[in-house]
Amino acid sequence: MQNKTNKGTLVKWQDDKGFGFIKSATDGKEIFLHISAIPKASRRPQVGDTIIYQLTTQDNGKFKADSARIEGVKLQNFSNKQNTTRHQKNSLLTKLVGFIGILIGISAMVIISDKVNPSKSPPIIQSIANPNCKIKGNISQTSGKRYYHVPGMEDYESTTIDPSYGEKWFCTEQEAISQGWVKAPR
Repeated sequence: MQNKTNKGTLVKWQDDKGFGFIKSATDGKEIFLHISAIPKASRRPQVGDTIIYQLTTQDNGKFKADSARIEGVKLQNFSNKQNTTRHQKNSLLTKLVGFIGILIGISAMVIISDKVNPSKSPPIIQSIANPNCKIKGNISQTSGKRYYHVPGMEDYESTTIDPSYGEKWFCTEQEAISQGWVKAPR
């Protein structure tokens, strides 16, 4: 009885559990049907559907339907689905490569512009590492004003610099002033 094509009517179906039973057209016996046995159907099975299947034996000795299809129901065209998925993956990859290209382009422009027209102030990392840059550019939390502090001022030691807030180090007072910072009152 194995690998023979059989036909029957779906008499019980529990869609939430994905299984049911086919009443065999030849002997009237109920045959177990799992949703995984009909992977290419364009819709879920329904009671009353005619099911064409191959009868196989489970490990426990009971029969089940395998390689099943619902008679009269079109099969899904998986090649189109795979092509669509492949196209979506390629489209995402193209966008990612484009984004990386933009980042590389911007980075290159920043590096080139820095070489062609270097800033008078050193980069943040160099300012932090450069022992000559001791002027602290601090933004007031209450007023939002941009103040610079020179060593020896009253608040110099307690002032911390957080570059993520736009605060920075300067090497000269003139550099701080030229960038719009004002000397702190104390």
